[in-house]
Amino acid sequence: MSSALAAIPRSAAADQPIPVSGACLRSPEIARDPYPTYAHLRELGDIVRLSNERCYAATTYESVTAVLRSRQATVESPFRASRVLFGRTVMDVDGDEHIQLRALSSRAFSVAAVPAYEDTIVAEAVRAVIDDLDGRPSFDAVADFADRVPIAVMSAVIGVPRELREPFRACSEDVIAFLDTATPENRDRARTALARMSADLTEVIAATRARPDGTLIGQLVTGTGSKGPLTDEEILRHIGLLIPAAIDTSNRLLANVIACLVTRPTLLDQVTADPRLVPGVVDETLRFEPPIHSTVRIWTGTEVCGVTLPRGALITVLLASANRDRAVFADPDSFDPTRDASRHVSFGAGRHRCMGRAMAQVEVVGAITALLRRCPGLRLAPGAGTAITGTAFRSPTTLPLEYTPTEHPHLERP
Repeated sequence: MSSALAAIPRSAAADQPIPVSGACLRSPEIARDPYPTYAHLRELGDIVRLSNERCYAATTYESVTAVLRSRQATVESPFRASRVLFGRTVMDVDGDEHIQLRALSSRAFSVAAVPAYEDTIVAEAVRAVIDDLDGRPSFDAVADFADRVPIAVMSAVIGVPRELREPFRACSEDVIAFLDTATPENRDRARTALARMSADLTEVIAATRARPDGTLIGQLVTGTGSKGPLTDEEILRHIGLLIPAAIDTSNRLLANVIACLVTRPTLLDQVTADPRLVPGVVDETLRFEPPIHSTVRIWTGTEVCGVTLPRGALITVLLASANRDRAVFADPDSFDPTRDASRHVSFGAGRHRCMGRAMAQVEVVGAITALLRRCPGLRLAPGAGTAITGTAFRSPTTLPLEYTPTEHPHLERP
């Protein structure tokens, strides 16, 4: 925790700015370990006023869920990075428009639809990625596994041809880099990448219009919006945001789960011996080390959690801080996959709660289960680091692992 944060008086009120800015919450020091800072902010109050003009942070489980569920908190802002790249999307509109846009993907990612993917799309994608390890006794869990499974799964669900997976994954990295750090340089790279992806997607949309199928693009080309059949531009805007958003969340979560396991060898042995423990490990990772730590809302009302905020105040909603609130989770700084972690807010809450949460969990549970079965003796490579870093987006950048290859690795199947 920085000296500036440590010096904050615990009696600070929400109407008295503390010497911490939004930029401070994204400093390299906090990127290494944000949790002591979150704990100190929670002690200061549910809503803490930052040093920036009209900027606040929701720090506790009560305030985070209250803001996310409030009709007085909106995502509408022309300055959101996603709005700069994509225009009006499901991520940054409210009201009837949000309901209509959300409905476009709701069938593909509904709780009823997702189980059908587990033994087909997810199993096939994970099998192909592990096959590509080709019996190598060492690999990078990030580059060789976590970065590859989500793009394979989502491409199949959305309707993206195999040959476009790698270009779209690279595009997603440029988009997420801008959403994380909205510099002019990152913006220009993201726009260039999106232009390439849009050109490829336009061809896919045209082919799917000619022969609609059961993919998400197939559903969109035959669906309707508020003004009738969807145009190519509307589909491009919707899919263009969905691809990086879905891929980035899942690959970071997958990497974080692996990191949490390989740094706890006893737990790793237990989960390897009993795959029924995997769902609990995934849920606890979502609480303990989530891939996304914060989101933002614009306040249009008056009071939240007993604190009066000015109209138009910007609230940084600290999801990861809420997940460590001891008022909700006992011993919150311990990783305990036997606890009921289902109340975590890593997928958000309220009307903007992540629509792909069921898909992400099925995908990650399936990937971890298959990885442990097909890569026996999985362990951290000697001397390898396991640092999980980041602020808004958080995961390891590399995670070197070793395992003991079987004699015939391709004969093992999920």
